[in-house]
Amino acid sequence: MNVEITGRHVVITPAIRTYVLKRLRKFARILGEDINFHVIIDVEKERQTAEILLKSKLLDLTGTGVTDDMYSSIMRAIEKLERQALKHKSKIIEGKRQRAKAKSVANKLGVAEATARVLAQRRNGIQEEEAQKKPMVVEEAVLELNHSDYPFVVFRNADSGNVNILYRRKDGTLGLIHA
Repeated sequence: MNVEITGRHVVITPAIRTYVLKRLRKFARILGEDINFHVIIDVEKERQTAEILLKSKLLDLTGTGVTDDMYSSIMRAIEKLERQALKHKSKIIEGKRQRAKAKSVANKLGVAEATARVLAQRRNGIQEEEAQKKPMVVEEAVLELNHSDYPFVVFRNADSGNVNILYRRKDGTLGLIHA
C-alpha cells in the first residue's frame, strides 16, 4: 500500500498523516495490498476539502469530502471510497457465484440431458427447443416421434428412469439409445 499526501494551502501535520494512514488500512483487506492512494487536502476560507484517489490493478476510484472540519472531510471521502470498493467487490463475488452456479447446473444435468435440450431460439445457426419433461414408456415415445418433425425424441424412460433417445434410421426402422 502506497500513500501520498498533498496539502494545498495547509501544512500536513503528523496527526493528519497518522489519521489518514490509519483510516486507509481497511482498503488492504478489501482490495489487497497492491493499492496506491493520493490524498489531496485543501483549505479555502471555511471550507476544508479532502480528495482521495485510489488506484489498483482492477479499478480507479475517487472520493471527495467537503466540510468545515478537516477530519470530517477525510472521513467522508474515505466512506465514499469504501462504498465504491465494496460495491465493486460484491459485483466480482456475484459474478463468480453465477459462474459456479451455471457450472453446477451443467454438471447436474449431465451430458444426456444437456444434449436433450434443443432450444427454440436461433443462435449461431442452432435451433434450440425444450425437451419433453414427463417420463414416458417407449411406446409413447414412438407415438411422439411419429407426430414430430424431428428425426429423434429424447425422453426419460418411465421404467428405468434413465434418459433415452429414440431415433429414425435411414432405412426407416427405429433405434433406441439407452443413456
